[in-house]
Amino acid sequence: MKTHNMLKAKGILLFSLFIAWATICKSQVSYFGAALLNSQKLEVFKKTTTLFTFQYTDYAELEKFDQAIKKTWTITPYKIIKPEELVKYDTLSNYSFFYFDAFTEKPDTTTEVNVVYALKLVTPSKKPKVKEESVLATVNLFTDANTNLFVEMLDQQIGSKKNKKSTLLSLLYNKSSFLNWSPGLLSGYLKQINDGLLTSQNCGIDYQFYNRIRLPELAKETLYVPEYIKEVFSSRLALLPKSGVVLEPYNYKLKFVSYQALDSLILNKDTNIKYVVYTQRSDDKIISVYDSKDDKIIYQRFYPQSPNFEMNDLSEIKKVIVELK
Repeated sequence: MKTHNMLKAKGILLFSLFIAWATICKSQVSYFGAALLNSQKLEVFKKTTTLFTFQYTDYAELEKFDQAIKKTWTITPYKIIKPEELVKYDTLSNYSFFYFDAFTEKPDTTTEVNVVYALKLVTPSKKPKVKEESVLATVNLFTDANTNLFVEMLDQQIGSKKNKKSTLLSLLYNKSSFLNWSPGLLSGYLKQINDGLLTSQNCGIDYQFYNRIRLPELAKETLYVPEYIKEVFSSRLALLPKSGVVLEPYNYKLKFVSYQALDSLILNKDTNIKYVVYTQRSDDKIISVYDSKDDKIIYQRFYPQSPNFEMNDLSEIKKVIVELK
């Protein structure tokens, strides 16, 4: 996948209190293996144990999350811990960790909010008692409107970094709702990061990507759609697409499924399905199709300034299938 810079923002308001963001991520899953290769940090990472933290409500499904990690994560040993346990490991150089974070960017006069699940590596600095923090990968999360508003407001408030950090983490780990998040969906995200870092690759902005062999298989297969997409779309059924043009409908097989049903299908080694993930990122959206056979993305399209899901998004998938057949 190529990294494009045409939509790079004019400035970033750093809200994250753990890291300095090296890039603005407009891919659903981003990883920065090539960028870290020369610094040797990628090799340092491969020798760490990766710690996974989740929202507190996720620990009720701990077995499924563990199953999702085992299915796709091979680059390092791993351990699942509670969020409050991170403080014990944050100063140790032999650990890397996944955590929730948020930052804002200001491409023009508007402020865009990004909520991510990020992989961070901490390494000793040349300066005494100072550590260097590097982000190796991020997953863009489709969060609720209240979280987006809260992050934007908190970014503008005056206060200590310590208090802001505490407030942010409390929000993300306790109260936020992530629509594109479940054990099964996580396995797909981790596959992209795992393989990208193993091969020392970068993936940032991708306007469109598709697998020429696997995507056309959907002409005879069922495309599974998480119910959150149906719910989001149903609230806007009366609205025409932003372009005003209605494309030829997606008339291949579709099946709407709950998170629970989708997770069971994705995590079942004997079941191979293709499924859609819709990620709304401020005023943009990313439409992805994953294949649970090996958890790889077989289609992705980034839509700037077009946040809402439309039936045309499925029609665009069909259009590519027809062109490839």
